[in-house]
Amino acid sequence: MTKLITTLIVAWTLLAASPFSFAQTAHSEEENQGMMKMPSIDVFSDDIQATFMVMANSSHEKMLKTMKMKEKLEPGSTHNIMILVKEEATGREIRNLPVTIKVTDPDDNEQVKTGSFKEMMRTYDAYFNMSKKGKYQIRIIFEAKGQKRSVGISHEVG
Repeated sequence: MTKLITTLIVAWTLLAASPFSFAQTAHSEEENQGMMKMPSIDVFSDDIQATFMVMANSSHEKMLKTMKMKEKLEPGSTHNIMILVKEEATGREIRNLPVTIKVTDPDDNEQVKTGSFKEMMRTYDAYFNMSKKGKYQIRIIFEAKGQKRSVGISHEVG
């Protein structure tokens, strides 16, 4: 309960100081995928919870093999980004929406892709080239309940 209250206070403070919501809580858990532990970051915006999972392709490829999924890595990419989107109040997953994933690298260059929904993982995902060291801004943009939504995180590539 204390973690939730702290997260909500941080989210509200950051929302008031920023044009977009940018509260994040890093953790590692078996994020409903059931099989593997993977680092994730939860972001709360209005009534939406987005869980971001950023994996280097080497780790993502191992996960795909473990789960017996036959997905090919995108040529030229270095990372896979998966996002689980839920209604915060109900925990109901938001599925099959057009979701745009935007990655801004440390030099402010942008990559924008449409996330594909993976039923088995219950996430939207896309591959990106994140080969430069430094801080990346990762953001999803989608429309829910007639409103355009945008939530994001910072991710350090070292």
